[in-house]
Amino acid sequence: MPLDKLQDKVHEVIEIFPWYKELIGRENTNYNLQNLPLLTSKILETYYYTQSLDPSLAVYRTSGTSTGRRKAIFYSEEDDKHYIDIKTKLFGELIAGSGCTRALADMGTGHAANTILSIFERLGLEGSSIPFELPIEQHIKRLQAFKPDLLYTMPSILDHIVYAAGDPRVFGIRKIILVGEIASQGWQRNMARLFGLDPRDITDTYGSIEMGTIAYYSHDHGRYIFVDGIFAEGIGTHELGEELRPLGKDEGVLVLTSSVRKMLPALRFVTYDVVRDFRPVMINGVEKQSFESIVKRVGRELKHGEKISLYDIEQVVYRHIEDAIIRVKVRNNALTVYIKSKSAVHSTIPAIREEIRECIPEIGMMIRNHLLDDIEVIIVAKGEPLDSGKVKNKKLYYQKDKDRVERNIHGGILSAIGNTPLIKLANLFQNSGFEVYAKMELLNPGGSAKDRPALRMIEEAWKEGIIGPGTTVIESSSGNMAISLAMICKYLGMRLISVVDPRTTETNLQILKALNAKIDYVADPDPETGEFLPARLKRVQQLLAEIPGSYWPNQYANPNNYLSHYHTTMKEIVAELGQVDYLFCSVSTCGTIRGLAEYARDHGLKTKIVAVDAEGSAIFGGNKGRRRFPGLGAGIVPPFCRTDLIDRIVYVSDSDIVKGCRALSQNESILAGASSGGVIAAVKQMEQELTPGSVCAVILHDKGERYLDTVYSDSWIQSQFGGELSAEGGDVLA
Repeated sequence: MPLDKLQDKVHEVIEIFPWYKELIGRENTNYNLQNLPLLTSKILETYYYTQSLDPSLAVYRTSGTSTGRRKAIFYSEEDDKHYIDIKTKLFGELIAGSGCTRALADMGTGHAANTILSIFERLGLEGSSIPFELPIEQHIKRLQAFKPDLLYTMPSILDHIVYAAGDPRVFGIRKIILVGEIASQGWQRNMARLFGLDPRDITDTYGSIEMGTIAYYSHDHGRYIFVDGIFAEGIGTHELGEELRPLGKDEGVLVLTSSVRKMLPALRFVTYDVVRDFRPVMINGVEKQSFESIVKRVGRELKHGEKISLYDIEQVVYRHIEDAIIRVKVRNNALTVYIKSKSAVHSTIPAIREEIRECIPEIGMMIRNHLLDDIEVIIVAKGEPLDSGKVKNKKLYYQKDKDRVERNIHGGILSAIGNTPLIKLANLFQNSGFEVYAKMELLNPGGSAKDRPALRMIEEAWKEGIIGPGTTVIESSSGNMAISLAMICKYLGMRLISVVDPRTTETNLQILKALNAKIDYVADPDPETGEFLPARLKRVQQLLAEIPGSYWPNQYANPNNYLSHYHTTMKEIVAELGQVDYLFCSVSTCGTIRGLAEYARDHGLKTKIVAVDAEGSAIFGGNKGRRRFPGLGAGIVPPFCRTDLIDRIVYVSDSDIVKGCRALSQNESILAGASSGGVIAAVKQMEQELTPGSVCAVILHDKGERYLDTVYSDSWIQSQFGGELSAEGGDVLA
């Protein structure tokens, strides 16, 4: 902005807003823009939005913010004229030569609608408008009745129109001008294709009620160009003094000053919009300020879709799937991207997930810091609905539970899951000086603790309408999770495909077949790691691509895995025992131990969490080696692993596991599985460290019947360990 204009502007503002003079802290005739205060939300809330001014001024009120308050924005008559003049000039340039004669404003009510109708009239267009609050069906009817060739609307409304209309080419629209929300170029190209338009026939504009029209997208330059009268700055978050995260090296928070707007906040107004690659470009020999894109917002007043970069998520998806319609949802610390497309294939999902993690620092950071569990990408099956939420909403939204009149997900055998007994192991540790109580998860109807996460994962997907009767559920599991899912799926009328490997016991395979599960066998480990888990997961992705509408619960990254234990298992233990001094839990996906540990931490319990891992497991950084028993240890570091929640790690060998199982059976008459033997062996290892009089809880994870051909088979023991173990094993803890 020229210096003389800035001086005049400041003096004008001080006359109308005396508090601004106090904010500057001095009075002179040589104001410098960088020395003027940034008009942050805190300053505007303190001085501006609540003030009373000359009643002759126009007052426009926002529809509301995430803080729950409406804002009063003041305009002079001169401001209003400039606002309309600038927007009329821009719209005239955007539709020049298009032949448009009828224009529909599908984006707002009140001042916004009246202003745009006035602009349509100036341009010689027959105009009409429709409030955004109306059901999408009424938007479709208005388009069909009015037959506009120019549509002025918000990206989210256009997205819903396309989804509801089926083939939007029937509307005969020639030009589309967008306003109000982030719209990536990939999304715009897809919209143009769906409407039968050239990509240049869709133009995104950027404006605000505080500043009016700010910028527009130039297809010739591939950038957003600021309109005349706007001077922009891109600043770092540290300059705002609001403890915001640093931005990327080519990003800045947009700060605007208007040379034509008379009223505040026309001087250094902080938009809180983050722009990328802010720099000048030459247009017809004149230098113009520009930016590549708006990617997100920062600050306190955030609506759905502004906390993370939907722009970047869309750009990633459209690089792989050009005809995608996208919804993004956040719930329970999980980010889910839903994709509706005719051309999408499931094999693209891993690449999309990884690119989103890499290109959005906030998401990658949240995942690394365990604030976000991971990204789930779901391709919605043909014929299945894509939940659209309300008409006016960002594409990031909180999906409501669908009304489903179907069988009770907590009825029948499923009602028996949880509330398992807690018993004292009086014989095994009778002379130890401490008490040990066993949480009998093996008494769940599916025979293991996996019933809890299996039920919660299925329940949440059921509520959200992702699955239902007839759905094919696919999971990588060689044991307990597969059996739990098979039981639940069979009861609810769904089909399970369990991807297994050679370590799966014959007993487990027979149980799965009895529950009508299909077995998909992976014979060879991953060639790079030598582990079966990566090979099984790769096979899961292949099956998802082959079977339309199939669903992967993903026990390794679905937060409902550990939340099931947070909300039930630990709560049950504490309800019976009160304070627990030590909790012993085996680890594999780390879902159980994380749920238990987070509950203890969040409720201020002093319980020491002891993780029991198998020798040869890589979960806590150990060297990978042979492990004979599935369900204890892992060849990778699971996404749920939270070492900060764990006080002690105890490693147990395969022989320790066998000894622990047989000690349980002979001393307590409990026939338990391999991981249960591991936790008993871990208690034995720590026996000298445990405080006298302390109360210990151990998780007995699964039934021993599934290990009759291994742990409890003398011939198998002899073949695997030779003379290392006695057949009895009863004196292991003596």
